[in-house]
Amino acid sequence: MRTDPSMMEPLLEAFAERTCTSDGLAAHRSPMPFADAVPVDVDEQATGSGHPLDLHDTLRARRSSLRYGDRPVRTDLILGSVREALSRDSRDWALDDDIGPLEAFVFALRSEGRPAGVYRVTAQEASFIAPASAVGDPELLGVQREFADAGGIVTVCANLDRADSWAGAHGFRLCVVRASMSVYDFHLRCQSNGLVGTVFGGFIGAAVRNLIQSDGATRHPLLAATYAHPVS
Repeated sequence: MRTDPSMMEPLLEAFAERTCTSDGLAAHRSPMPFADAVPVDVDEQATGSGHPLDLHDTLRARRSSLRYGDRPVRTDLILGSVREALSRDSRDWALDDDIGPLEAFVFALRSEGRPAGVYRVTAQEASFIAPASAVGDPELLGVQREFADAGGIVTVCANLDRADSWAGAHGFRLCVVRASMSVYDFHLRCQSNGLVGTVFGGFIGAAVRNLIQSDGATRHPLLAATYAHPVS
């Protein structure tokens, strides 16, 4: 595909801009809480198929497929993997106090060990916030409808309000980079445990705006990934 790179130059230059574009009062605003959330004590012993592979063997074992297996996935494995990815983000970047921590939402469509539904995950904790019935049609969660056939979907959110107040467009860029690293961290952890999935940018946040209290500013989904068992 041929493109004119000059068309992207103004956009890329803008990402270096560190001037706040909002009112700068993000410190006085917070993402909406989940009053009815039920804390989840994640089973740290939850494992996938056998012993996890190291990164080298995980990459060598990667394969492409058009389909997902239909077996339910152990949700504690997913919650634990997401929490560890967010914990690593918090430790490595040390930006939580400046632009806020990342958080994730797990849409466990086919769940083993816990009720199917929506779970909120941070670096410190996990909680159940809604049953599967609240999600509605899973096909509405992604631009590519086949993603609804996965065992579940994880989306990572950031506080763009705080990021902008801290460093303008550059703050947004850092949020996107952090979310990307966390999603790929989770994605590779899934593969190391014998699961499959796809990282994608077409998560339709509007479909669950009220469900995950996403206002597009203090909490906004940036990147997502599916997870599932491979086709037997």
